[in-house]
Amino acid sequence: MNNELFARTTDPDGREVVLDARTRRHLTTRRPELVDHIDAIIDVVNLPDYRELDEEPGRERFYRQDLDPRRWLRVVVDFNEAPALVVTAFIQWIDPRPPR
Repeated sequence: MNNELFARTTDPDGREVVLDARTRRHLTTRRPELVDHIDAIIDVVNLPDYRELDEEPGRERFYRQDLDPRRWLRVVVDFNEAPALVVTAFIQWIDPRPPR
């Protein structure tokens, strides 16, 4: 399997996170609108506006409010392997933060 790296960063806890060929293939087939936005995806992991645990054990969701106040970019990272891997990213319209 080709594990060519397209991007690398650290999360706010200092853990290394990569986006490799597997993630790029996933984005190409499932989220083609995000393929040209790898830098934005990596930036969300590095400096999120909000974070929460994912439903899958060992995964975490990182969020950044997108270009307007209604949209959020969600990036899911799997920390079950080292380095951690970005597994998907997508735009969501619902604010992920709990109500105040």
